[in-house]
Amino acid sequence: MARAQTLPLGIDVGQLRTRVALLEVDTAGRPRLVAVASRPTGDDAGGAIAAALGELRTRERRCVLALGGETATLQTATFPPLRRHERERAARFEAARRLAYPLSVAEIRVAPIDAVRCVIGVARRDAIEARLRAARRAGLRPLAIDDAGLALLRAFPAADAIVDVGDAGTALIVRDEPIPALRRFPIGGTAFTAAVADALGLDAALAEQRKRTLGMAGAGEQVCDALVEHVASAIVEARAGARSEIRAIALAGNGSRLAGFAEALERAVAIPTRHGALASDASWALPADVVRAASPDWGLAFGLSLWTLAA
Repeated sequence: MARAQTLPLGIDVGQLRTRVALLEVDTAGRPRLVAVASRPTGDDAGGAIAAALGELRTRERRCVLALGGETATLQTATFPPLRRHERERAARFEAARRLAYPLSVAEIRVAPIDAVRCVIGVARRDAIEARLRAARRAGLRPLAIDDAGLALLRAFPAADAIVDVGDAGTALIVRDEPIPALRRFPIGGTAFTAAVADALGLDAALAEQRKRTLGMAGAGEQVCDALVEHVASAIVEARAGARSEIRAIALAGNGSRLAGFAEALERAVAIPTRHGALASDASWALPADVVRAASPDWGLAFGLSLWTLAA
């Protein structure tokens, strides 16, 4: 019997947890999830990756990592017909106009779409180096550093938009061509916890526990309301500018589990809003209910592992 072919490991290095997804390709060429291992990131992402690898017990050493909108961006530009070096120089000038940090600390890549249009990828060099260093410390061979938004859209193909609620902030990713539209908001899980703590006079640990079990439940709900308002306004703008209609919104990230958040956003935008779910046949090794429940947390790592199939 032919041995199953593994895909590169998808590695989601989050502020709180690091997740490593192992996928195989079946005989029909379809990707199947074997397992996801998760470890606290702490101050040592490389150690977290290595510990997760120990649980997976795989010989696969290729991997794909991600950077998000806080350290990396994609944008499109249109130039007159130019030679390659001229286009790259023009792209650097265009990128510099929108950067929030010095061009000297950025890495810039240009991918042509046609004779006049291109996609410009910009990322902080220190963020790239940190990801590569962590993976190599764990004995892995990085193939690429992908855009987190593209990976999430790959994981949840039925969604026209994704709201990814992380610890420090929230990203709205709207499917569009040639690149998704992205908006970020500085409200995430930490802000929810702090609001509960301030309202009830609790320490952070108790506030986090209460948030996970009861949601905001009347304590600091203005923070959740503010995020819903920001995201809803951005979705209205995106619907006006996107080439395709937004008919379904998927929620990702552990912060999206906040009780009542999905319902509040759906009421605000009148678009079906559900937690992101990997395909029902995404795994042959794990129970379907486990995959469904964990999908909002596993989506990024899963989508990163699909990078070679999409490239």
